[in-house]
Amino acid sequence: MLAALVLATATLALPSIVSAQPTLDLVLSRTTAYVKRFVEQLSTVVMEEDYRQSFFSGGRSNPTRLRLVSEFLLLRLDDAAWVGFREVYEVNGRRVRDRQDRLVSLFAGNTAQALEQARRISEESARYNIGSTSRTMNVPTYALYFLHPANITRFEFEADGENCADQRGAWRIRFEEVTFPTLTRGLQGIDLPADGHICVDPATGRILKTALALHHPGLGTRPATEVSATVRFGAASDLELWVPVEMRESYWEAGSRRRTNSTATYRDFRQFQTGGRLVDVQENPETPAAQTNPQ
Repeated sequence: MLAALVLATATLALPSIVSAQPTLDLVLSRTTAYVKRFVEQLSTVVMEEDYRQSFFSGGRSNPTRLRLVSEFLLLRLDDAAWVGFREVYEVNGRRVRDRQDRLVSLFAGNTAQALEQARRISEESARYNIGSTSRTMNVPTYALYFLHPANITRFEFEADGENCADQRGAWRIRFEEVTFPTLTRGLQGIDLPADGHICVDPATGRILKTALALHHPGLGTRPATEVSATVRFGAASDLELWVPVEMRESYWEAGSRRRTNSTATYRDFRQFQTGGRLVDVQENPETPAAQTNPQ
C-alpha cells in the first residue's frame, strides 16, 4: 500500500515539471516587447562598422571593391520610429576625416538642428556606396522596425521550425507584409512588400537573426531588382546588451549580370549617457521607409 501511494505521488508530480510549449502569439508578444527595449538600449551605443562592398558588372570577372569604415549610431525619432546613421571616416584604407564621434556629439546636444545635421552626414556617407542600386535600407536594424508593436499587425507570421542561427530551441518564424501602403517604398513611391524570417529565443523574445527579401519590379528602362539582407546579433563583450554582429546584403538585377554583394561587421561598441532620442517638432518624424531604387 505504501509503495502504491509513493508511485501515485510521483505520477501526479510529473506534469508540474513539464513546461508547456508557448504559442506563436505569445512568442510574438515577447518579441515585440524585446524589440522595443532593444531599440531604446541600442540608441545609447555607438559602434564601428567595417562595410565591404563588391559590384559585379557585365562579363567582368573581377568586381569593383570598396571598404568603408564608419561610425554607426541608431537615432530614435520617437517611441515607434528610428533611423540608423553612419559617418564614413575611412575609404579603402584612406582617411577621409578624423574619427571624432560627430554623431554622438550631435545627438547628445538634443538641439533642433541635430537631425538635419545628421541627415547631411548620412548623405555624405551614402555617396561612397558602389553598385547600380541606390539604397537607404542598408542598416542592421532595418528589419526590426517590422517587429515593433506599432507595426507588427501589418504582417502575417508563421512558425517555420526550430534550432535556427545555431541556437538549440530557437524558433524560425516567417513573416509577410500584407498591409498597404508598405513600409518600404521604391521608385515613384511604389509599394515593396517585405517577406522573410526571424530567428528568436521563444522564452525571452530575443532576436538572434533577421532575414528579409524585397522585389522591386522593373520600371521603364530600370530592370527588376531582387534584394536580400541578413543580420546576425550577438552579445557585446563590454556591454550587457545584444548588438548587431554582421549584416550581409545582395542586390541582383534580373536580366543582367549586375549585382552588388556586401558584408558589414560591427565592433568597438561604446555606450554614452544620453538616450540618443531626438524628436524634431518642426516636421513629421521620418520612418525607415527606405527606398531600394535601381539606378
